[in-house]
Order: sequence, then C-alpha cells, then structure tokens
Amino acid sequence: MDRAPPTTLDLMFEDIWANRIAVSILQSLLGPELMCHYANGNTALKAKGRQPVHSDIDKPHPLFPFAYAINIPLSNMNVENGSTELWPGSHRESNIEQHIALTDDEFGLAIKPEVVEQRRRTSPPVQPSIRKGSLIIRDIRLWHAGMPNRTDTPRIMLAFVIQPSWFQAPSKVTLPVKSKTVVDSWRANSGLEYAAQWVDGDVDHKKVNSDDVDFSTGNNKLLELEPLMHPATELASAL
Repeated sequence: MDRAPPTTLDLMFEDIWANRIAVSILQSLLGPELMCHYANGNTALKAKGRQPVHSDIDKPHPLFPFAYAINIPLSNMNVENGSTELWPGSHRESNIEQHIALTDDEFGLAIKPEVVEQRRRTSPPVQPSIRKGSLIIRDIRLWHAGMPNRTDTPRIMLAFVIQPSWFQAPSKVTLPVKSKTVVDSWRANSGLEYAAQWVDGDVDHKKVNSDDVDFSTGNNKLLELEPLMHPATELASAL
C-alpha cells in the first residue's frame, strides 16, 4: 500500500528527504545534477500473497544506470514481516523484452516466468534482514517483489527515486508552496533538486499514489537511441 511521508514542515527532515550520504553516492554514479522525481512509501500490512517479480521500469530503457531508489525502512525488516525479495545482478541484464503483461493488470508488467526460473537456477533471490533507519540504494532496473507480512505490525519503508537532470523524467513530487524554502535549501546543502509540482495549501500524504509515475526519459536525443535499448541479439537482427 502506498503511504507517502508527511509534507508538514516539522516532519520534512533533510536527512530523510535529501540524505547527503545517499546523494553523494548517487552523484558519483549519475553525475552532479540530480533530481528527485518520486517521494512515497511502501507499507506492507498483514497478508498472505506476494507480488510477481518485476522491475520499476516497464518501458524501453538504457542499459546503463539512469535511476536509483533510496529506501529507508522505518521498522526492522525481515522474512517474517515482508522484507522485499531482491534478485542480485538482474539490473545488469534488464530490458523491456523480459517483461510480460499480466492478465489481471493489477501489477502492470512482470518478468516472464521462464526468464525468472532461468535466473533462479544460477542467481536466486534474497530476502535480506535490514535494520530500521538503514539506507538502501537500489537500481530501479533490479528485479524485486513485495513479500507477505505475516505479522500484525505494519512494515513501513519510505521510497525516493533520484535521476540525473539531463534524463528529463516526467514525474513530479507534489509539495506545498510553503515548503519551497526548505526544499531549496536541500539543493544548496546536498545538490539534490526536487522535480516539484507546487500547490497552495496542504498536501494530504495519505492520498499520494504511484498510478501515474513514469521514470522513462523525456530527452529527445536519448529517445532517438531507443534501438540501442534492446538486447544485442535483437538489435543485430534489426540492422
């Protein structure tokens, strides 16, 4: 379930919204000018079901890093309360042809079952135990899946997606105008800018959702290179 962090000034902590350690690491990976295009959270309530294996980009995308999710758990995470299933190394081979549309369309695109099972034989997934307050830096191309929380206590994890400014991703974070001075100070302190949609009044964080999130590029020059965003074998056959 989506549950974004509150946008009241007394709860917009810089070490959460613009953590300098995380930003410094991402600047070394993506370049100095970074934009945050997503600020939300994942709350796992008690349940039995799990998500299909998927990545967070379901459009043709570069085969190099272009977006990272920063996750901050607000509770200890483990197998019992639904720590996210992660597939190490899968981001290095991620491409749109690995995906398949699900019939119920509840989760959008998922990784093809046969591709999942092929990788499971050589590089199976992990479900790590992570202490609350940790920084998790994840390439959004990495395969992963939400897992069931078997406890009575909600498992809460914040999520911020950061991309280089030149990538020109379209998604924006809805923020109250009264927070602009604070948000601008984060850019001065850490170098992280927010792709913000400024609104008057308060923002109800309980109504923020991920329905229209889009981490694809709006850079026209990069879009011209879409043929290079497919596996080498398919690219060769197209030439």
